[in-house]
Formats: sequence, structure tokens, C-alpha cells
Amino acid sequence: MLDQGWALVISAVVAAVGTVIVTLLSMFRKENRNDHATVMDALNRVSNTIDRVEGKVDSHLEWHIKETGNGRTVRRNKVGGRKAS
Repeated sequence: MLDQGWALVISAVVAAVGTVIVTLLSMFRKENRNDHATVMDALNRVSNTIDRVEGKVDSHLEWHIKETGNGRTVRRNKVGGRKAS
């Protein structure tokens, strides 16, 4: 059997290893939270950009519908006077 001195040393080593493991896990969790925050920020920026583009496309399509609805032909940046068939 082990004497009390060795038992004390082994318990101290086990406690130290456990402390190191817990510290490393805590650091990884904090880093993971920071990474998730960074990704969420990027997703929010992408979402805002998509919303802006969607609004621009919607208004452009409405313009096309309005211009072709009044009997005029729409070509690129010009509005012609011919009737749409």
C-alpha cells in the first residue's frame, strides 16, 4: 500500500490535472461563444444586405409593371413610345 506521503502527492497531481482540464474547457467555451457572436454579426449584415437588395428589386419590378401597363415598351434605360403587343 501507499504511505500517506505518496497518497498526498497523487491526490495533488490528480487535482492539478483536473484544474488544467477545467481551465482549458472554460477557455474553449469562451472562444466558442466569441466565434458564435462573430458569425451572428456576419449573418445579420448579410440579412440586412439581402433586405436592401430585395427592396431595390421589388421597386424595379414595380417600375417595369407600371411602364408596360401604360402601353409603352420598356427597353434597357429607355422608354419607347411604341405600344406593347
